Amino acid sequence: MLERIAAMHIPIPRPLLALVALAILLHPTAAAGDNAAAVAATGGAGDAVQTYLVVVCRANGPKEDGEKLREWHASLLASLLNTSAGTILEEARSPDGGGQLVYSYQHVVSGFAARLTTQQLDELRKLNWCVDAIPDVDYRLRTTFTPALLGVSTPQAGMWAAARSMGEGIIVAVLDNGIDPRHVSYADVGMPPPPAKWRGKCEFGGAPCNKKLIGGRSQTAGEHGTHTSSTAVGAFVSDVQVLRSSVGTASGMAPRAHLASYEVCFEDTCPSTKQLIAIEQGAFVDGVDVISISAGDDTQKPFYKDLTAVGSFSAVMSGVFVSTSAGNAGSDLGTVTNCAPWVLTVAASTMTRRVISTVKIGNGLVFQGEANRRYKALKATPIVYVSGVFENGALKAVDVRGKIVLCDRSEGPTMRSEMVRAAGGVGIIMFNDETEGAATRAMGNVTIAAARVSQADGAKIMAYVNSTANPTASLYFTGIVLDPAFQPAIAEYSSRGPCNMSNLGVLKPDITGPGTNIIAAVPGGSAGVPSRTFDMLSGTSMAAPHLSGIAAVLKRARPGWSPSAIRSALMTTADVTHPDGTPITDEITGKPASHLLMGSGIVNPTKALDPGLIYDLTTNDYLRYICGLGYNDSFVNDIIAQPLRNASCATSGKIEGKDLNYPSFLVTLTPAAPVVEVKRTVTNIGQAVSVYAAEVVAPNTVAVEVVPPRLQFSTVNQKMDFSVRFRRAANPVNGTVEGSLRWVSGKYSVRSPIVVLDGTMKLV
Repeated sequence: MLERIAAMHIPIPRPLLALVALAILLHPTAAAGDNAAAVAATGGAGDAVQTYLVVVCRANGPKEDGEKLREWHASLLASLLNTSAGTILEEARSPDGGGQLVYSYQHVVSGFAARLTTQQLDELRKLNWCVDAIPDVDYRLRTTFTPALLGVSTPQAGMWAAARSMGEGIIVAVLDNGIDPRHVSYADVGMPPPPAKWRGKCEFGGAPCNKKLIGGRSQTAGEHGTHTSSTAVGAFVSDVQVLRSSVGTASGMAPRAHLASYEVCFEDTCPSTKQLIAIEQGAFVDGVDVISISAGDDTQKPFYKDLTAVGSFSAVMSGVFVSTSAGNAGSDLGTVTNCAPWVLTVAASTMTRRVISTVKIGNGLVFQGEANRRYKALKATPIVYVSGVFENGALKAVDVRGKIVLCDRSEGPTMRSEMVRAAGGVGIIMFNDETEGAATRAMGNVTIAAARVSQADGAKIMAYVNSTANPTASLYFTGIVLDPAFQPAIAEYSSRGPCNMSNLGVLKPDITGPGTNIIAAVPGGSAGVPSRTFDMLSGTSMAAPHLSGIAAVLKRARPGWSPSAIRSALMTTADVTHPDGTPITDEITGKPASHLLMGSGIVNPTKALDPGLIYDLTTNDYLRYICGLGYNDSFVNDIIAQPLRNASCATSGKIEGKDLNYPSFLVTLTPAAPVVEVKRTVTNIGQAVSVYAAEVVAPNTVAVEVVPPRLQFSTVNQKMDFSVRFRRAANPVNGTVEGSLRWVSGKYSVRSPIVVLDGTMKLV
């Protein structure tokens, strides 16, 4: 996990207010994963206790939600534990939060979270009312100038100006590890009151809420949560200082939107059942409009085991937009998570901001690396190359006292730098191998003069060191710079597609947002005094809230748009080239980035306001998709489609994954199946009378036919169907080839990426 430049560690129609009183919530001191009290309740520590999502058949229970449903859940658990429902409920309400019933879900899934021993779990699975027991898993967290970088704040022409909105009246829920509620980024100067639909509470350990921070729950001043929430909706804060450098005015993407913060993580660990609770609370009880999740599983899972997918489905079907992070497991392919097609999955890019550490070697050559903290300059200092594993004693064979150590990055930067310092070294220059290429973002907690340089620059420094008997180097901390020549690229750590699950049929990630060296609020200052502390963090955790904030502005500007319409607008207007026409690249290789890295491209918020055409999706479309994946009616009713009742695959029908009306195309062509046809429907939300022509960039060795090749509209909101036939002409190169389809009409260019796999792609 990545972070802080060091805090994310990469290796990192709704219910009435009365329903608030009907939900069993965790006590503030308890966590879904905290099972100590339950161990005592079950007779000691001899049998391990874990939290499970217990899925039950809703058809056997009460038709009403609320108190009767909660009592039914308690009675089911009581039958397993040989006790009474009253005892179960009483223990659940206890101040220490130590009962075995953790939460009774009312909306997002048919079931409850419970702490169970292994023996109890075995007995549970024998009971006919238990559909499944899904173990709680720990999701991992993945974190000024970006409004300008993305064109959001451009006077007259930017998104805020075009939308005539900065998110007013929209409530964004951030699910993370807590916030510092007294930070100036949550000041409410110029803010409107919360909308009347808000039904949430303010539970921040005594800190007051206001018109910006309108509610939620947080017991700890989390760095990650403070950073992500202020990235999404932070207020304007002037004269921001980071690393003793002035970086100007900071704000979130939707600085006039309201914030509801839900603490679901402990440091960087987020129990999945607790995240599911927060999704239900925010979407169905409190009344939020957007949910931002900067956490995910370390591995891809089928939807019935992915509680983010389970909870977000019900939220999205109720009109809530959900933005998630793609993950920090790059650069390998097939590492993206949060693969459900109803959520927006966000990859991360670099930006023009760098934290420069300048290296000047004895022959006069100068290189720009990066560091994450200030240090005292080193002038003309001896430099020595040290190979091997430091932990195995490589440093002992070399005298590094008073010298700068040149080394690779085969061990963690924090450990390497500390070992150099302990051995008497005064500086360290770490160079990349070919898997890291040109990336230079600094990582770790390095306390001596330092620079991370690219593979190419490292080779030049090495050649110099080997060319002279007394090599020297100087290290200078230049600080934070905005370098227009350093154009955004897909970050080295950002997880890549595809989602390696059978028949999924959806290209992930969906889109890319800024994720590297993002300056936003973090906790700091004295107790009781508003904090003005800001810092830089990096990760897809930082990219996702950018899109959450942008979605909030879109929701305000286009209130009739569904979550899928918003996603379509964002994806079909994303940029695949920079303003100068050069392609967006992979940070590691410097070559054009593929759609498996960047999705549709880097978000262009202003264009998303007026996309021309959209690929919209209804609840029934998603049901047909889920049924087409092979899930049965029990899954549809009890796990995934709780806002619906008595949903049936026989009634809804089925479609293949490739035919989901998604704004991108992912198909597989093999010798046995060399032709694939997919279907799509677009809705005209641009000019009423318009004609769109198909422009195809066919993937190498693949023939593409669009039928019909022209779409003629006569009214706004008119829908038109088309199909795309892909035919394998020869063996694809390297297992995957790419192209695009654009529907073009006047100022509109509605672009969808095409990725064709050959069925033999080997995912690492």
